[in-house]
Amino acid sequence: MQRISRDQISYVFDRSREPVVHVAAGERFEVETEDARTGQTRTLETCRADYVRSLRSKGPYYGNPVTGPIAVAGAEPGDTLAVTIHAMQCDTQGFAGYWPFVYHLQDWFAEPVTELVEIRDSQVRYTLQSAAGPHELRIPVRPMIGCIGTAPYLEVPTAGTAGRFGGNLDVPEVAPGSTIYLPVAVPGALLYLGDCHPYQGDGEVSGCEMRAVVTASCRVLKGWTKSQNGPRVESATQLVTVGAASPAEVAQWQAIREMIVWLEERYGWTKADARLFLTLVGDLRPGQMQVSPYTMRLIVPKDKLPA
Repeated sequence: MQRISRDQISYVFDRSREPVVHVAAGERFEVETEDARTGQTRTLETCRADYVRSLRSKGPYYGNPVTGPIAVAGAEPGDTLAVTIHAMQCDTQGFAGYWPFVYHLQDWFAEPVTELVEIRDSQVRYTLQSAAGPHELRIPVRPMIGCIGTAPYLEVPTAGTAGRFGGNLDVPEVAPGSTIYLPVAVPGALLYLGDCHPYQGDGEVSGCEMRAVVTASCRVLKGWTKSQNGPRVESATQLVTVGAASPAEVAQWQAIREMIVWLEERYGWTKADARLFLTLVGDLRPGQMQVSPYTMRLIVPKDKLPA
């Protein structure tokens, strides 16, 4: 099995980069991912606020490194790349933290926060030193990929942004057992992925960063859809569409429209039928709400759909 090491990273979804590996359709491969700070805060010393603050004072700050690009044989512009996530191996250590300005909390907190967490026995483990004494946290692991996408044809977006091509989606459903459908804009698709988390809550208010090893495979779908304007995700139990925009309500409108088109194509419904169905069972949730463009996702339970 081919394995792409985590030193093969990029901070942009760039069509001009040479592929780090070529894979055949259906071939399984492994991808090592780096954490969101490129491994720069993995010790107690480098988690200190002054060091973390210095990361932004040395020049332009780049986060969310993605491994790639991965060229997929047979993928051509106009196709759809179906990326199936088979497994994710979590690192034994991650970090939890935040930049106060991201959440407009700098009037309360002057310094960035970074705390190391242990990942063991399918749990994220951390002891919170509160005013009431030590509080032992044990959070079940639900690994997911925060950033996944194909290279656009013209623009070169950073790994911190999102759009039709995918990108910084931070959607918990992009996880083992799911297939992510992404538009292909350049020959080979040029897939990038990274920014993995042992778990993450809606809106990315909660969650940890970590390194990971992802096992995946890709299929190339010809003529799968006549109109795909955003990422789609399918698991054994759900269909999910993702919108990316600012303000966030535009992202939710995108997700709703994308789901209507998907249901129309998949089940032969009219747009009116699909919208009525969503009125009865649709579930709209935030994905990434830290930096613009924000992501919103629309979730449909498959047990409510026709067989």
